[in-house]
Amino acid sequence: MRDMSYAPFLAAAYLLWPIMGLLGGQGYAPLLVLAAIPAIFVARPGAKPAWYLLSAMAFVVWAILSEYWSPASRGIATGNLLEGDFAVRSAGLRMALTLAFGTILIAGALRIANGRAQLSARLTLGAFALQGFLVILSVILGGQVLPLIYGDDPQRIGEGIQNIGRNANAFALVLPVLVAYLMVRPAMAWKGLACLVTLVSVVAFARIDASAAMIGAVLMLAAFAIVRLYPRNGLRALFLAVSGYVALAPLLIGGLIFGLAKAGISLPGSFQSRAWSWEVVIGKIQQAPVFGHGIEASKTWRETYADHPDWLAQLPDFWAQYPVVPGHPHNMALQIWGETGAVGAAFAALTIGLIGWRLPPATELRGDIGYAIAGMLAVATCLFSFSYSVWNEAFWASLVLAVGSIILLSRRERASL
Repeated sequence: MRDMSYAPFLAAAYLLWPIMGLLGGQGYAPLLVLAAIPAIFVARPGAKPAWYLLSAMAFVVWAILSEYWSPASRGIATGNLLEGDFAVRSAGLRMALTLAFGTILIAGALRIANGRAQLSARLTLGAFALQGFLVILSVILGGQVLPLIYGDDPQRIGEGIQNIGRNANAFALVLPVLVAYLMVRPAMAWKGLACLVTLVSVVAFARIDASAAMIGAVLMLAAFAIVRLYPRNGLRALFLAVSGYVALAPLLIGGLIFGLAKAGISLPGSFQSRAWSWEVVIGKIQQAPVFGHGIEASKTWRETYADHPDWLAQLPDFWAQYPVVPGHPHNMALQIWGETGAVGAAFAALTIGLIGWRLPPATELRGDIGYAIAGMLAVATCLFSFSYSVWNEAFWASLVLAVGSIILLSRRERASL
């Protein structure tokens, strides 16, 4: 079994990637499990785990421990596996399982030998291109197709719109892989195609109101430029910058909000609601700065806009009973601080910094691989900052799978690159 290549198994998972995206992205967690199972037979864990893995494990263990003081703790599991209603209720345990299967998948991908991923890499790129095509179709035909799938119920239609947005986010994660692959090809026509793919993607994200994906695609280009201008240290600097952002999130975001208010700059509606939510979360962080309020505690922060008359005065009256923090802060850095405190934030920031430190400089990587890593970091950071709960295992599963695709493509031999 050790002699088999893991590449075809990993490529098979990527063939399912567009389908999971169409279903709203919740299938990425089980897809990660399925993709990781064959890796068990090829992965060879080292005697000494990497420091970044130990740091990630420490963060997850700390998150699980925080269930003991979290007001949102619901126990470990519910239901019966034999009756088909079993569910893991502990967010910390779900994260531990995601980390375990993600580690196995990455370890298996790293065991793929150079030159043994030629067809698998092409299939993966084709699957990502198909997902991009489906995102564009959702822009063109979404208005006609949604009622056929979800009926006339406005709530169900809203779920469909949300699924389209999640699909766009998933595509944004792998967009750097596609663009980097095209960008480094020698002919100018390929570079033009890379620009066209980026432009069409940004327009599509804007049309379906996937703001995080749209901003992430723009930041992807900025990350490309940094690696281009600083090939020796640019990639490491990007990871260290994200690490610093997590470590100093309350100060950085609080200062930004204060500065915008001082300058009298008004934000668009959705971003302004995010800013008010973040103000509330920063206040919660100050109440428990070291240990945090416990995992998923933000679900219990139910104060409404009626509790903030100055904010409500800028909104229609029906906003009065809306929670300012809608389930979670929609900023993972602040959520980590609010729920796991400075201890959890230190482990999270250290993990990101150690990954960046462990990576070789872009000068030692094939051109498209260095760009893909930088671009994916930029997109992931944007989604990290605006979209998901930090305990959303589907997001982390999609990110691990996306990282696996970079490793898979790095094992493909490309001439003169």
